[in-house]
Amino acid sequence: MAIPSMRCHKFIDYILHRHEYPSFVVVCSSREAFLERLSSPLHTRSADSSTQIEEIEESPHLLLIPTIHQLAASKTVSMAFASSLPHLRAYLASYVPLKNPLDDSTVFARPGQQSALLAIYGLINLHHATTEYSVQGLSRSLAVAVEAADAWDMRLLLVEDSEDWESSELESGPEAAAVTAKDPWKEQVPFLNSSALSSDDRLWTGRTVEVRAVIAKWCGFSSP
Repeated sequence: MAIPSMRCHKFIDYILHRHEYPSFVVVCSSREAFLERLSSPLHTRSADSSTQIEEIEESPHLLLIPTIHQLAASKTVSMAFASSLPHLRAYLASYVPLKNPLDDSTVFARPGQQSALLAIYGLINLHHATTEYSVQGLSRSLAVAVEAADAWDMRLLLVEDSEDWESSELESGPEAAAVTAKDPWKEQVPFLNSSALSSDDRLWTGRTVEVRAVIAKWCGFSSP
């Protein structure tokens, strides 16, 4: 299942409330880059609240509150960081669920909403700057992901980091900028990897298709 892009903190919140053991999350970036993006909105909120009147106290972000639910749910999710396509495919091909640290009767989401997840965060963007940003390259990675999800009876979840697809455009002056976000599912990709083309063919990619069409051959689309 592919759902609309979301920022890191919303993605983590989604996973904590929509999964059951075993769940495996692969973040397609380095650990340092992910943690920086994850903490940024949380710290910004704290900084903004400090400028308000002292008598008005704003509650912290929910992810910063160590509730029993979050502490328990976090122990049932395995996480890996893949900053390259070989790393991503290796994690997916070699994944083996860990032993459940909690009782099987423990419930982490509302009835009917929880399921074991194989979540990949940033799959499309990981391909973006490589020679495999194509139908051929994406299909290769998706095939490995679908096979892994099927082998362990997990629901495949594809999510992009919306921050990767945002760009700033000047509006009325050098200090005024509007942030616009592209839809990664609407990006156009060629059929073949650029490494599979001759030097002359690389200058002309030929027919392209939407990323959505490639994803749709492997899984459906849904709202979060």
